[in-house]
Amino acid sequence: MIEYLGIDIGGTNIRVGAIDEKERLVCYSSQKTLENVKTANDLYKKIKEMVKGITDYETVKRIGVGYPGAIDEKGNITTSRNIPVFKNFPLKEKLEKDFKTEVIIENDARVAALGEATKGAGKNSKSICYVTISTGLGGGVVIDNKIYKGDTNIAGYFSRMMLDSEDIAEHRLSGTYLIQKANREFFLGVNNVQDIFMLAKKNDAAKKILDDFKKYLTMLLLNILITINPDTIVIGGGIMNAKKYFFEEVKENFKAKAHSFAKETNIVQAKLKEPGIIGACLMAKNK
Repeated sequence: MIEYLGIDIGGTNIRVGAIDEKERLVCYSSQKTLENVKTANDLYKKIKEMVKGITDYETVKRIGVGYPGAIDEKGNITTSRNIPVFKNFPLKEKLEKDFKTEVIIENDARVAALGEATKGAGKNSKSICYVTISTGLGGGVVIDNKIYKGDTNIAGYFSRMMLDSEDIAEHRLSGTYLIQKANREFFLGVNNVQDIFMLAKKNDAAKKILDDFKKYLTMLLLNILITINPDTIVIGGGIMNAKKYFFEEVKENFKAKAHSFAKETNIVQAKLKEPGIIGACLMAKNK
């Protein structure tokens, strides 16, 4: 029997699932986020129908939601770059009204961090920092299996960390940035990051992009280390499909430059297939 339901709303896909009393993922469905969607109400209707497609959804004790944007302390969406139709949309209020249960909304990367900390690559760690790099860059901090939010709810927003005097981490490391740089500056004509990294052996422009990526990722991890000093740093997202081009070198560079007290900090790949759903369910359970 399901107990808690999770909704993982991404810029590309919406995933809905539930866990049972043993915290096992027992139901799951996925749909394209913006397919046949023109308005906020269209998107909300899609989410609502997906929830209703979960067996025994009426019995859930609480619903957790991961969302790719900034969430205020009341659970309202304040920014929504990847899903513009939902900016300032009262998602929490509408879900609670329709499903007659408490709803908790949190940034999607933080929710995935909770999933990895409790059931994934950081399961045996007291503290983890999670970095996810796909279209964008996200992050989260989990200490003692609880999301750490900071004083004004911006802790773990690693995308905003400054890596040089000109720009933030997301504008140096995200898939969107890398592809735009490859095509606009160097006219490589690529569709994904892996194609850029593959070209690096024979193309100087692609090699420069890969080298800069490794440099800035190492810098980001070192900044996270010295600021938070976690047991484990977990890296996830679509970028890990191309890990053979950078991951081991980044870890070696990290250890070479890390503070002597923290050279053994674990840097590992994310483990869960659906960290967002599992994290959302656990967030609802542990509220």
